[in-house]
Amino acid sequence: MAKEIINELFDENTFVQINSYLKSPIFDGIEAGDGVITGYGSVDGRAVFAVFQDEAVLNGAVGVSHARKISSCIDMAVKAGSPFIMFINTAGARINEGLDVLAEYGSIIKSLSAAIGSIPTISVITGKCTGIASVIASMTDFTIMAEDAYFAFSGADSLAAVTLKDIKELCSASGSAKCGKVSLTASNNRDCFAKAKELLDYLPDNCQSGTFETETSDDFNRGIDASAFDTFGEYDVKDLIEKIADNGSYIELNKEFSPNVFTGFARIGNKTVCIIANQPSVKEGVLNSNACNKISALLAFCDKFSIPVVTLTNTAGFEVSAEEENANISAQAALLVSSFANSDITKINIITGKAYGSSYLVMNGKNTGADIVYAWNTADISVITPEAGALLVYNSDIKTSSDPVTARQEYIAKYRSEYSTPMHAAYKGLVDDVISPSETRARIISALYLFS
Repeated sequence: MAKEIINELFDENTFVQINSYLKSPIFDGIEAGDGVITGYGSVDGRAVFAVFQDEAVLNGAVGVSHARKISSCIDMAVKAGSPFIMFINTAGARINEGLDVLAEYGSIIKSLSAAIGSIPTISVITGKCTGIASVIASMTDFTIMAEDAYFAFSGADSLAAVTLKDIKELCSASGSAKCGKVSLTASNNRDCFAKAKELLDYLPDNCQSGTFETETSDDFNRGIDASAFDTFGEYDVKDLIEKIADNGSYIELNKEFSPNVFTGFARIGNKTVCIIANQPSVKEGVLNSNACNKISALLAFCDKFSIPVVTLTNTAGFEVSAEEENANISAQAALLVSSFANSDITKINIITGKAYGSSYLVMNGKNTGADIVYAWNTADISVITPEAGALLVYNSDIKTSSDPVTARQEYIAKYRSEYSTPMHAAYKGLVDDVISPSETRARIISALYLFS
């Protein structure tokens, strides 16, 4: 791979190749290196290890020496305690090298398995990624994919033979993003490098590094203008995250997958934090099986790398449908709530809007793992939705009213004022304090420095 392309990721002239003289034991015509560049260098001053598969050499096909270089690079990254990135573009295994290739694929998988939870791992799909390569890509913590690349367990010909769907769309970056297979999409290879660098900027070097910190000029006590964020209205939660974060810095992950929840990283008070938020502009921020899986996966990563979590809770509850029951929504909700409850990281919850019943519990509730819970003074917190609560508590009064429709609205308001105010939740110990929305950033930073 050309030096100038490698410099798209690494600081100029810092990349050092390793095992550059290894050759294929079978293909004498292949130059030293065996179609893959491995090594390390500096990315914005931080050590990073990387693997680049070269499509120009046998279409990036993996042979014995090729695979050994990859597993060796992963092992070195773990020993050095530095992030690892694998740029994938391969036609698959070199069949001519027989079962030895299969064995060395296993070595890559074993090395990568050992790296997971020790160092951040990222796969970047720049071309073909099928079969075992797709498994390897899916094992990494994060996956970035160029739009014209191909990502599927099955090859294009095999898949086309068994489905009428558009294979190109199904296995493209946009198609892969919609089903949650990739964390970030990129327009081209150069954009892949930029996305990888942006993501790395939020990640620690290893699991022993502690909370990753960078200096900011933003005022820790800065108030935010929250006038646009109505408890019962639709708004883009990313606008709120931007106001909370240091100088508006954040990155969204899995944007196209279950967009009813936001997951990503931000910098708040000099610290990298994980942000998990309901998205009021999509289905009122409801939780479903995909949303639970999306959140749980990022929580698992954060727990391994001691990254604090901030949740912004505003959800109408869980999606009700036959599809969700078939997806075993109760099991996915159980995974999510246990992920919060069993993690040792700092967990801060800000209830910015609606939080009803089970959705309050699984979104980082006070009794299910949160270190501290704040509620906006406009929040609506209840064991059941106020609409349903009014029917249960005041049903006879509504039925006997001369105007049941008007009476129902009045009793909903009555239920809300008596049972679902944030102060009522504070009286019961479900929130630690009721705050003005403008205080949100300052309160989060205070809690981060208290618990982290």
